[in-house]
Amino acid sequence: MKRLIESFWQRYKELKSAVIRNDAPKVAALDKELEKLLDSIIGRKNASSSEILEQFRFAIDLLNEEAEDIGCVQRNSEVLRRLVDRYIGAGLPRDGGTGTEEDAPWSPYVILDEDRLDDLDDRVVVVSPGYRINYTNSANAASLQSDRSDIIGKHIAELVGIHRFQQIFRHKLDACFKGEAEKYTYAEDELGHTVVKSFEMSPCYSPSYKLVGAIVVVKELEDRRSRDVA
Repeated sequence: MKRLIESFWQRYKELKSAVIRNDAPKVAALDKELEKLLDSIIGRKNASSSEILEQFRFAIDLLNEEAEDIGCVQRNSEVLRRLVDRYIGAGLPRDGGTGTEEDAPWSPYVILDEDRLDDLDDRVVVVSPGYRINYTNSANAASLQSDRSDIIGKHIAELVGIHRFQQIFRHKLDACFKGEAEKYTYAEDELGHTVVKSFEMSPCYSPSYKLVGAIVVVKELEDRRSRDVA
């Protein structure tokens, strides 16, 4: 994937140079080659999350590069939409997976859809790059026995603890803000019972593909240690 993308940008540079020279045959040849490379990059259905991220970054870079050309913007928007439909609509498989497994995890890119998130049974919050909560779904508010208005605006450290935020969460959220997906699981004692909590974190984008923050899905898991003892 990386070599395909590098080859594309090299040919793209040559195309711009040929346009400046008004070399029509060269422009036509390079244009066809670029179309084939574009199809190869975007058409490749990857099993690796790192390669999927490369596809998204490439599509966004291309959109930004040709932002002044309306025709190209329409084409590149469609390219990005193809990726969104493929991976976010269907769900991203684990590295090496096929995408048909029941336990397929979260996508590395999520488009913020409050109505859809509010229908989920899992607890969900969206954390801004300033580490403050700018969205919570009903399940999370109910779990915390709070109104949404009381949760929105709070620092995420108030929910996970200052020490855990400084030692773990800050770094994982920063990685999400840079386009990576992260996970964190820990166990804590609540009223004499051990509760295992899993946090799945992904970059979250607005419908216009601008970074909103990190979407965090909170799940309570079975304590395997208690099961093993039993």
